[in-house]
Amino acid sequence: MRNLIVLITLIYSQFLYSQTCSNVTATDIFGNTSTQLSCGTGACIGLTVNNIPATFLTTSYQVEPQNYAPAIPFNQGTPLNADTDDTFSDIIPLPFNFCFYGETYDKLVVSTNGFITFDTKQAGLASNPNILEANPSALLPKNSIFGVMQDLIFSKTGEGDIYYSVMGTAPCRKFVISFYKARITGCTDTSTFQIVLSEFSNEIDVIVENKPLPCGTAKFKESLIGIMNAEGNDGLSPSGRNAVVWQSGNEGWKFRPAGAEVQPNIVWKNSSGQIVGNTATIDACPTKNEKYTVTLDYLVCTKSFTMSDDIDVTYGQSGGSAPVINSPVSFSYTLCDNNADNTELFNWNTMVTPLITTDPTVNVRYYNTLSAAEQGGAGISNIKGGRYTVYARVTNQSGCYTIGIINMNITFLEKIEATDIKKLYCFDGKEDFAVDLNTLYPEMLITPISKITKVSFYVTQTDATIPNEAASVPPNQILTKDGNLVVYTYFVRFENADGCFTVKKITIELRNPFTASNQNICDFRNDGVENVILNSLNSAVAAGQPVKVSYFPDPALANANTGAITTYQLDNSSGSSVIYVRLDMAADNGNCFRVYPVSLTLVASPILTKDFLAADLGLMCDNNNDGSEPVDLTQFQKEIYSGTEQFNYTYYQSYNSNTGVLGNRIADPKAFKISQDTDVYVRVAKGACFAVAKIALNFSFLPAVILQSGIISKCDKGYDYGETYDLNDAIEKMYLPTQNTDVITDIEITYHATQEDANEGVLKINNLQTTYYNTVTYWARFQSKNSQCFSVAPIVLKTYFPPKAIPSTIKVCDSNIDGTPEVNLLLPEFTENMVSETAPENNFRFYLTLADVAADRPIQDPERFSHKPFPSRIYVLVENIAGCFTLPSTIDFILGTALSVDNDTFTLEQCDDANDGKETIDITQFQDQIYKPTAIYSYYPTLNDLNADTNKITTPSAYQYDNRLHPPVIFVKVEETGSGACPALVKINIRLKKAPVFELEDYYFCPGVGIRIEPDLSFLDPREYIWKNPAGEIISKEKYIDNIKTEGIYSLTIQSGNTCSHTDYFEVKPYELPVITQLIGLSFTSYQVIATGSRKIVYSIDGTNWQDSNVFENLPPGLVTFYVRYEDSECLGDSKDGLSVKVMNVITPNEDNLNDRWSFRNLDVFKNVPSNLKIYDRNGVLVYEQESTESFIWDGKFNGRSLPTASYWYIMVLPDRTVTGWILLKNRN
Repeated sequence: MRNLIVLITLIYSQFLYSQTCSNVTATDIFGNTSTQLSCGTGACIGLTVNNIPATFLTTSYQVEPQNYAPAIPFNQGTPLNADTDDTFSDIIPLPFNFCFYGETYDKLVVSTNGFITFDTKQAGLASNPNILEANPSALLPKNSIFGVMQDLIFSKTGEGDIYYSVMGTAPCRKFVISFYKARITGCTDTSTFQIVLSEFSNEIDVIVENKPLPCGTAKFKESLIGIMNAEGNDGLSPSGRNAVVWQSGNEGWKFRPAGAEVQPNIVWKNSSGQIVGNTATIDACPTKNEKYTVTLDYLVCTKSFTMSDDIDVTYGQSGGSAPVINSPVSFSYTLCDNNADNTELFNWNTMVTPLITTDPTVNVRYYNTLSAAEQGGAGISNIKGGRYTVYARVTNQSGCYTIGIINMNITFLEKIEATDIKKLYCFDGKEDFAVDLNTLYPEMLITPISKITKVSFYVTQTDATIPNEAASVPPNQILTKDGNLVVYTYFVRFENADGCFTVKKITIELRNPFTASNQNICDFRNDGVENVILNSLNSAVAAGQPVKVSYFPDPALANANTGAITTYQLDNSSGSSVIYVRLDMAADNGNCFRVYPVSLTLVASPILTKDFLAADLGLMCDNNNDGSEPVDLTQFQKEIYSGTEQFNYTYYQSYNSNTGVLGNRIADPKAFKISQDTDVYVRVAKGACFAVAKIALNFSFLPAVILQSGIISKCDKGYDYGETYDLNDAIEKMYLPTQNTDVITDIEITYHATQEDANEGVLKINNLQTTYYNTVTYWARFQSKNSQCFSVAPIVLKTYFPPKAIPSTIKVCDSNIDGTPEVNLLLPEFTENMVSETAPENNFRFYLTLADVAADRPIQDPERFSHKPFPSRIYVLVENIAGCFTLPSTIDFILGTALSVDNDTFTLEQCDDANDGKETIDITQFQDQIYKPTAIYSYYPTLNDLNADTNKITTPSAYQYDNRLHPPVIFVKVEETGSGACPALVKINIRLKKAPVFELEDYYFCPGVGIRIEPDLSFLDPREYIWKNPAGEIISKEKYIDNIKTEGIYSLTIQSGNTCSHTDYFEVKPYELPVITQLIGLSFTSYQVIATGSRKIVYSIDGTNWQDSNVFENLPPGLVTFYVRYEDSECLGDSKDGLSVKVMNVITPNEDNLNDRWSFRNLDVFKNVPSNLKIYDRNGVLVYEQESTESFIWDGKFNGRSLPTASYWYIMVLPDRTVTGWILLKNRN
């Protein structure tokens, strides 16, 4: 039996993750950091790793408030000695890797304006103090943590400064950046706060001691707490803290990574470095004193983060022992399966443990499987029915355990099966309704009612399950609630003689069918008469009740349920009419019905003044030149209806007068945009009744005012904003006279803060505007003084800071392998490192020397920069708008090394199958020998083509090589994306080998006679022959093939000494032969042979002697075989057999066995074609007839009687002729 110390501290989970940062701890099962194992030889001990911390991916974040708790005093740490305004610090290294939005950083820079950024290119540069948009925005500092971003200033004379420090120990360190008493620019108030970065968890804390409202003289008043990614498209800020004006004090915010949890890779090793486990809990089975080390490796932002601890295990051969238990044991038990679900709660320790052990100091838990028992854990608490095995894990105080086996035999007593039911009863809505639950529960039972010993009723399921008998209710219930629908619920507890139970539900619905007594009917034609389809009223009459609706002209018929009507002619001349509605409901207390009078009132549809209106709108302005203009459709209501009644008007773009269906409702009829003549339909309604009018809108557009958007840009070389713009400067580019009918002097121009104001022509602003933002939009309204038509367009004021060029390096390659590197200087991956702030407006100019910078002689083709000799340094100047730039900076080139290929020269030998110098060649076949499969291979027919990247071979696996057109070498450029190496050059030399080409003629054979085929191919130096028959099977590897007498297509493949081979296909054919089509018997012993053929035929009866004549006479009696062949050929055609006839004409049928019978044989010559014999006497009487395919035999009798001596005549019909003669019959004794 195996002995093992178990993990009893981890009962409910194999992993216990701590929510606070701490290093992991390796312990034994009792939490000891060192332990002794003395359970004897083969013993094991359970070791576990505790305090497993959790960390999450930073693909997303969540922000939550937290208590105000500064990490350290705000003026503690290393001071930055901040005494400047709107600047970034130098680069500050981080003491640990910090993961932010999926990327790992080990350094940052600090802005004096209250934030940090991981964009270290900003180090030492100006920091914009203005919050231009809410987070996230590309106009905010990217890859940053704002806490609190605002316009701040530090000076040498003030006590304010920025501090940074590290607190704690790995892996729980924190990096704290404190902004201490930073003065709000333009004010005397200060702001104090901290940004805290946490190791491993990658959490971010923003702790604010005070953040007052900016004073009235503050230039920029908005403030921001939050985080934003490097792209500027994903950010997060607390509510009320995102680029608005606010004040606060003593508050804290935590930005917690909200991506998937990072699962650690757990590895346990012994002192020899051998891996002994990879789960949180392992069984360690040492044979000596041993040290075990557990390491947790988290992959966070592609970086490995490890934690480890170790535990010493002192090993002893003796001292401890596993508990002694009774095992296996059997346990039989019978209990109820309450609610018939095959599971019940069970007290294992009370019922089963005493069978295994009586030792009160041990711990016993039960498991469904042996492996679960060995692993430990919480164990099971339920029991199920049937025969099965469970496993008990018995652990003593020394930590040793024994596993016992319990053979379970659990019998569930007879279960009670039942179902929920629902009952529907008809009542009058007010009566007290009596229900006897005893009459209902029997139909709930699936189990026979005879098995039930007790039934009780409850109003809650909990009371029924306990059972709380004090809460039980009697079966006779009086339901007293009033209403047209009342619902009651009861729970029934069924018990049997064994005390087992099941709880099920009864739902009781009391319904009083009702209806609405008044129904308005629309008079759509307003003629006072309407034929009502009554079932159209069903939904209103039934109101969702489970009833059948019928209509009757009077109550008597309705009560009798006879004479129902389906339509009703409603005439307004007599006022409202009354019909009777019968509602039938099928209920469990018997079907019931209600009859109600329903008053039908004919309601007039609106009577319109005009149902068609032609609205000529005349000449209209196409304001804003968008091809459409809004029209207020409600202006036509008075023309459609001029009366005093109040109607509801809705507008549509389509109407089907046949069905009365309107479509495409107009959402805003006061501003319906039209771009062409349009028909509109107006639904004029009063209640459900309506009439439809049509408005035909006709108009023409006046010439539109055509505008372009305006942009005015300025360079803010002082980095302080506050630039003043004259909006009039945009007019010339916005209004082009060639596109408009009005001259500019006939245009009134006004400026507005918003598009809405511009369209309405209100709240004009001055043309001189000062802005403190880098992008501000105003709106200009250009209105024609002649037509009063107008258009509005934006004027965008763009304030640019001069972009600062920064030093950068570019690794260059000789990409086209011409000896001189070439580089695209304008690639974004390069330009983003040349400037402190990337922007789409940035324009880059490059110079070879500083003298070229001074003379403004930029490099002309920066996208294909290649210079001989290639410089090690050039210069870049970055400009966003004309004249807006700072000093140039340097670009240093680093020459990359070529990819290290395995071999750079190959020879490709291939047979020239047709010996024509042309072959399809796979020039990719050496790729595996050149470099790894990740390489990119480009093939060129010449080195010049490779240098110029022209004539690239597009199908290198099937290169059409022609030695008359192509040089015998291929040049290969080998590259690998992401390797950082430059392309390498590989050469492939091509050599075509001559193939042993030959051609065989067709061969002929006499059918049935084999021939030998042996061509002389010695001039080709053949080393191998392969002959194949028409089926493609190899039939010989010799120089010849023999006994060939099957026609078809054969092949011969030979391989010459240069290993090239050639295959030729040839045909083996049979010679043409003459064919005997008929043998004509001319007489008893002569034949004529009829044969067909293409040449002269000769004839024979022995295959040796031949004659030109096809007639053979005086043939010997018996079988004769005829042969034919062509005169010039030795091949014989198919032979044909004939029969030379000789007839015996005397018989003496005297029974002396001599000449007693007349016979004629060899009829089988005719191949189963029958012959016929007839014999007549002198008087012409037929005395004998026989048909046969073998022989004729006649015994000289007629119908069994001997015939007299006489001569008898015969007619013998053979397949090839008819012969006649006589037979002398001598019948004397």
